[in-house]
Amino acid sequence: MPPVYLHALTTRAVIRESRRAQDALQRIRRGCRRYATSKRTPPPPKQQKAAPKPLPFKPAQPKATPNPSSKSNTTTRSSPPSSSSSSSSESASSSRGYEDKKQPISELVKSRWFPLFGAGAAAMCVGLFSVSLLKYWKTHPAEHWTPGQEPEVPTGRPSIQSPREFDQHLDKSEWRYGITKLRRRIASEMARGHVLEVAVGTGRNFDYYDWSLVTEGLEPTEEKEKPGWFSWLSKEEKGAEKEKKEDNKEKGEGKRETEKPKVAEPSPKPQPKPRPQPPKEHAILSFTGVDISPPMLDLALTRIRQVVPYMADQVPKKPSFANLASKTDSGEEGISLANNRIRILKADAQAPLPPPPSPTAQKYDTIIQTFGLCSVRDPVLLLSNMASVVKPETGRIILLEHGRSWWELVNGLLDRSAREHFERFGCWWNRDIELVVRAAERAVPGLEVLRLERPGWATVGTHMLIEMRVRGHAAATSTTPAPTAETGSSEDKKDSAQKSTTGWWSSVLSINNNKPKDD
Repeated sequence: MPPVYLHALTTRAVIRESRRAQDALQRIRRGCRRYATSKRTPPPPKQQKAAPKPLPFKPAQPKATPNPSSKSNTTTRSSPPSSSSSSSSESASSSRGYEDKKQPISELVKSRWFPLFGAGAAAMCVGLFSVSLLKYWKTHPAEHWTPGQEPEVPTGRPSIQSPREFDQHLDKSEWRYGITKLRRRIASEMARGHVLEVAVGTGRNFDYYDWSLVTEGLEPTEEKEKPGWFSWLSKEEKGAEKEKKEDNKEKGEGKRETEKPKVAEPSPKPQPKPRPQPPKEHAILSFTGVDISPPMLDLALTRIRQVVPYMADQVPKKPSFANLASKTDSGEEGISLANNRIRILKADAQAPLPPPPSPTAQKYDTIIQTFGLCSVRDPVLLLSNMASVVKPETGRIILLEHGRSWWELVNGLLDRSAREHFERFGCWWNRDIELVVRAAERAVPGLEVLRLERPGWATVGTHMLIEMRVRGHAAATSTTPAPTAETGSSEDKKDSAQKSTTGWWSSVLSINNNKPKDD
């Protein structure tokens, strides 16, 4: 019999226990599988007793027992009826609430009499106002006069506001109606050569001119130091610096005398000459501004000091035209700046206009006037004066004016507020500017209209941009005196008479779509 060892017994026991544990795990795994794959049939649903129905009726068929796999489908299908039932219940409740809120008219009037009374009173007031306004317009027709024959002579100067307040008042209104863009267009694109601006006012066009050639050759003066507490220290320092420079110069001269003469250094290379710049098309050569109001010219000088380069040295901070003006060669009071290339003159535009400052030029290249024909007593005479000092063929007369519109509704409103506007600003803003321009075109020999525009929809056709010229052969042969508005043609008087006889209905409600004729 072979001997039995201890270690062999222990190994046999361990193997036996491991086999037993393995068998137990297999049994547990089989039981779990059986439990997971076993099909349990759900308990049968409890049948509810059907509610009794009136005869005749059909008995309901018994419902089939649902499978567990089709539970999800049944739940998804059953959701829409719940939503529809909820919506129907909500609509029913809302309809019931609306029916509950219904009240008869008598109770509604009693509970809400105050807002109903206020609405009725407001409607009655609006109706009475509109009826009274129509009756007033019917019994008091709008006043309209021929240009130049108004009851009072325009001055072009505000009577209620000061010139500075008047100028500040125009900033927002001109920007709102697009007049600022028109000023920029006229001064920066249409002005050239020797420029004359009639009725310059406060100089609202100065910001847009090209002053580069006018101020060419001018240099700013050295700024003077203001006296202060320690000004004596700066003087001593400057004196010490001057002494040091002089000593250094003397020492340098002594050293040069003792040193031997050196070989002459080669001459520096010649630098290339600067290329001539092309002439600027819209740069003006000289400027002459004419106005009859000294307070307006004070503001124009202030704007020149702020806008034109190097004018801060020639114009004081608070200029006064009456103190700075002197007699010119042509006899007007005025101020000359920038070597007589900028002139501000006090003169009446109805009188003969001054010539250009340049001795080589006898007439102007460009004449500009903005909102001036409404402020003179005889606009046709003013246009003839401007035509007499502009260069034939090449010269241009540029006008920016406001007056009557295309639409009679707007003209009626202008006529009814013309007197109030005249009392405030000193101009008649219901003048027919197109009628004035056409009358001057027929009366002045050689004068013709090249452009007549009504820019901007915000102005409702009341503002006009006009460009005119004088034909050369007609200007050379013209010997007739300057016409006036009082001696105008009979056609103009007929047109003005027809316009003045328009009734209240045409001036308020009718719209005339006839555009101005283009020659």
